[in-house]
Amino acid sequence: MMKIKKNLVLGALLALGVSAAEASGAGTTGAQFLKIEPSARPMGMGGAFSAVASDAGGIFYNPASIASLESPEFAGTYLSYFQDIRYGSLAGVIPLESAVLGAGVNYTGVTDIPRRGAVDVSDPDGTLRPESSFGAHDTAVSVAYARRNAFPSVLEGLDAGAALRVIYQKIDDETAFSVMADLGVLYPATEKVSLALSVGNIGMNVKFRDDSDPLPLNLRGGAAFRALPGLTVAADINQYIIDNILYASAGAEYWVMDVFALRAGYKYGYDTSSLGNAGLGAGFGVRVSGVGLDYAFAPFGELGDTHRITIWGRM
Repeated sequence: MMKIKKNLVLGALLALGVSAAEASGAGTTGAQFLKIEPSARPMGMGGAFSAVASDAGGIFYNPASIASLESPEFAGTYLSYFQDIRYGSLAGVIPLESAVLGAGVNYTGVTDIPRRGAVDVSDPDGTLRPESSFGAHDTAVSVAYARRNAFPSVLEGLDAGAALRVIYQKIDDETAFSVMADLGVLYPATEKVSLALSVGNIGMNVKFRDDSDPLPLNLRGGAAFRALPGLTVAADINQYIIDNILYASAGAEYWVMDVFALRAGYKYGYDTSSLGNAGLGAGFGVRVSGVGLDYAFAPFGELGDTHRITIWGRM
């Protein structure tokens, strides 16, 4: 029955755009919610963000990215998904004398998952359970630490960061925990070009009873080019090693008078034969007096459209 429950939840999480319908090899790892784009700004750029990240939400992409922040900052995101899936994230950073501390939490929840299966699971023709439903939710809490110019004797200007994350998952009345880490570096190669490299979700398997799944270990590399004043063009390569899935993203962001931004991007790697134009991302941002709002739209074919809203502030 545990496998039935787990498969039902993973089926519901198709709406997240990260399950088996997207690409060959998907579904071989647990904690799939860790693959969700947690903020509107990156999603508006098609996920090409690891070398762009310069806000509190960067701790979810590359912990080294928060090293350049000079003021306390917070961000909160609400995601409107199909299949009644709820998602939200919060992040905040506090600069110290020689480093930056960050913290974040993201949450995914779904209710009213139909419960199916026989009362006697050893007899598939036995009496069926009465109609009922159950829920599932996933929570991840992160703490990050980053230093600017972390290794001057090795490479001048290289920022480095690490994040420790604890996740808690619940499916019906079953729970699981895991602990993991993210490591990242960010290097301003020139005044216009930044390079990034990170390894995410390094940690212990997620285990529900006798079902144990590895985490979605991923290696991400990215580059950002500030082509013109206000215009940034970026690209990311994101390899999920155990899932054997490769995503390639490209996107752009253009700020008008440092107040209004337009964004667009595309993430290659989705199963477009079943999800249509999945991979497209577009959005905008507004910021005034240290407060801002970002919005992103991403379609997923027959599954529906998704909308993200992030509100952030700088103190």
